[in-house]
Amino acid sequence: MLSPDLLHQVIKGTFKDHLVTWVGDYLEEEEGKARAAAIMDDIDHRIAAAPAFPGLRRFPEGRRFKQWTGDDSKALMKVYIPALVGYVPSEIIWALAAFLEFCYIARRSRFSPSGLDELDKQLNSFHHYREVFRETGIRPKGFSLPRQHSLMHYRTLIEEFGAPGGLCSSITESRHITAVKKPWRRSNRYNALRQMLQTNQRLDKLHALRVDFVARKMIPPFHQMVVKEIEDDEAGPVDELDAIKSGSITSFWIPS
Repeated sequence: MLSPDLLHQVIKGTFKDHLVTWVGDYLEEEEGKARAAAIMDDIDHRIAAAPAFPGLRRFPEGRRFKQWTGDDSKALMKVYIPALVGYVPSEIIWALAAFLEFCYIARRSRFSPSGLDELDKQLNSFHHYREVFRETGIRPKGFSLPRQHSLMHYRTLIEEFGAPGGLCSSITESRHITAVKKPWRRSNRYNALRQMLQTNQRLDKLHALRVDFVARKMIPPFHQMVVKEIEDDEAGPVDELDAIKSGSITSFWIPS
């Protein structure tokens, strides 16, 4: 039995790869490609019109990303259902609502028996309402999908191994960003492996030096460098050091 993977089974798997895709397929099946494209444009406008609110990400261009990430999917979950109202049957809305409830419960760090009961309840509700995709011809052969089947084992796996967040592949993927992607961007792209290894070695040494300085009370323990992702129109997200090289931002130190 595979361990639960929130990122690929739930967030990007069932939500992004299945449900969001099925909604688009349903609109094309029922409305035709031209009308479906116009509806999808309006759905994007609705998503983009979501007001600013703490914890709510805005999508100025709707759901049409250059590349989907787990964070994109999690942010879209919060605004997707209201954008669909009026264009899809109520059963699709209810299927999405039940699945999102399941997702939010599964992402908890602690579980009680009542929480696990609610997890099962929302999963059963999702299984009931997703039948609309079979009835409308979007999934005529049913739902023999490994990622959706895995959801049926979540309660047992949570009882055996604890919260799924501790087993999620997003942990290793985030490390892949810091250990591979960012050092690659800092290289000159020629014989990059040697440069990437050198970058990681230097960062490890700087981290060890900082720990030593904190232990000796040479620097306060709460100082950290401001690092944030900056969107580059051509290359995608780039880190602050790349922006410093380009002269678009300066780096400084502040208390956290």
